[in-house]
Amino acid sequence: MESIRVSNLVDATRIDTEKINAAASFVKDAPKIARYSLADSADGSNSDMDYHIEIINKDDKLRVLKFLRRFFFRDEPLNQYIKLIPEGEDSTCIELEDYCSNASLGNNFSLMAVSASGAIVGVILNGKMDPPSSEEPEYIWSCTNVKFKKILRLLRYVDERVNAGGQFRDLNIMEIRIISVDTNWRGQGIAKALIEKTVEIAKEQEFHYVRADCTSLFSAKLCARAGFDMVYKLDYSDYVDDDGKPIFSPVLPHTSVTSYVKKL
Repeated sequence: MESIRVSNLVDATRIDTEKINAAASFVKDAPKIARYSLADSADGSNSDMDYHIEIINKDDKLRVLKFLRRFFFRDEPLNQYIKLIPEGEDSTCIELEDYCSNASLGNNFSLMAVSASGAIVGVILNGKMDPPSSEEPEYIWSCTNVKFKKILRLLRYVDERVNAGGQFRDLNIMEIRIISVDTNWRGQGIAKALIEKTVEIAKEQEFHYVRADCTSLFSAKLCARAGFDMVYKLDYSDYVDDDGKPIFSPVLPHTSVTSYVKKL
């Protein structure tokens, strides 16, 4: 998406032993989603655009990070606006990589779409949301990357307002943190399939909601089409610094950050 929720740079809340065992059992027993065919040939002989979905494990870390460096790191509207990723084919943001690794990879909730040739063509990073905190979390104030800290503080601002009414207090919420699809495979339903599988896992693990904070119009539309309800919207023009100047002004059509939830 393209980005869903960089603000979630929070280590997943510790899950009790029973839930960990249940998750491990689910991952072990869960079959791969039936092969998807994106080809339209009548005889079905063209399998160049076939893919399946797998749960990401810790051994997939380097492959997933390589994929995200090529697509999400460079495509996400806020990353682009603040030039988070320096010029250069192999450049990256270490803090963003640490987030992906520590908070979402190997937790049995994140998924990847894999082509028939074995290449990753889509990724969704998910995790269990931490309860809201009244103080700025350590992962924000200790961040030494000034640009990245701006993104973290924006999404914390959003999170505070989503939770202001207390309606999500003491609930288990699965959070979609990042979703990204290979540019050559976009428009083929991969992101939709990744979200649907995420919802399926969340139901299996007895979460109450799935939530996504969308910093792009495309990811927001994706959530809306997937049956999520918008619970908060912040126009970038209204998120300003001490001088009244917008902190983020990404290119059109990305004019706001929105929060979506789906009740399970």
